Amino acid sequence: MTRTDHVALKGTRDGLVLYLDPEADFEVLIDELDNLIKNSDQFLQGASVRCYAGKREFSEEEHASLTTALAQKRLELAGWLTTEEVYLPNKAKSYETSERDPRLWEEGMVEGHCLFIERTLRSGKSVQFEGHVVVLGDVNPGAEIIATGNIVVLGSLRGVAHAGATGDRKATVSAYHLAPTQLRIADLVTRAPDDGTDGRGPEIARIKDDQLMVEAAVMNGWRGKAR
Repeated sequence: MTRTDHVALKGTRDGLVLYLDPEADFEVLIDELDNLIKNSDQFLQGASVRCYAGKREFSEEEHASLTTALAQKRLELAGWLTTEEVYLPNKAKSYETSERDPRLWEEGMVEGHCLFIERTLRSGKSVQFEGHVVVLGDVNPGAEIIATGNIVVLGSLRGVAHAGATGDRKATVSAYHLAPTQLRIADLVTRAPDDGTDGRGPEIARIKDDQLMVEAAVMNGWRGKAR
């Protein structure tokens, strides 16, 4: 998936979907669309896309301009998606939407609710969330995160982390330094090794072959050292 502030292009099982912010000025959408795909002409050449802009209705002139803009990038406008097609592709739980906040395009780019925490979690702090949790800081010993989705720590994870808390074995836990006192994904649990090793680099924990495995992760093109 690639995106700008008001436009996002996402590949799905049914093809490419172009998400347009329903509150943005049309000229802004066209400019950002050009910036979004100007470096992907060869990859996208000949592809067709379907668009989604919530409840916004475009004029005939805007439709024509959008079609022309896509054609200049060798893309074909194949149609428009409804809210039901975007949020209920497999009859799974839908996202709640608000009449006052029509920024539905943003929700279409994620796979679940996400909580961002812009601070270090200190001892005694407990975070429980139905969705993914991203911490822009450290998780100190004595702190815990329990999430039904993934857990990402952009710092050191030294507390307790439980991802996939309702049984999702596809959930993951990742951190720049992964040294939890306890790490759990769904029903499997492990602890950090007692070697005190620092500087391993970013790592990700996931379930493979019915075992909870920790391996090096790639972040911004840099690969951490494997354990």
